[in-house]
Amino acid sequence: MSDSVFIETETEMDKRDRFIAELRQEAKIRGVFFRVSKSRGKGGHATVWFADRFTTLPSREIDPKTAAKIRKALGLT
Repeated sequence: MSDSVFIETETEMDKRDRFIAELRQEAKIRGVFFRVSKSRGKGGHATVWFADRFTTLPSREIDPKTAAKIRKALGLT
């Protein structure tokens, strides 16, 4: 038997899911409506609703610049 070494790496979806979790937590703190629909987005994209606003989340990694644009679109600046 061989010993396998597994190196944990952060995948693109992990960063995207973490960003969604941050938005969900912020909505909970503010007491506003929050929803994510992966079926409404084209390809791997998703649609996010935050209170009375919505925007599209890309299927790729959410870098700080993209996160800032998404937050601005949702009125979270």
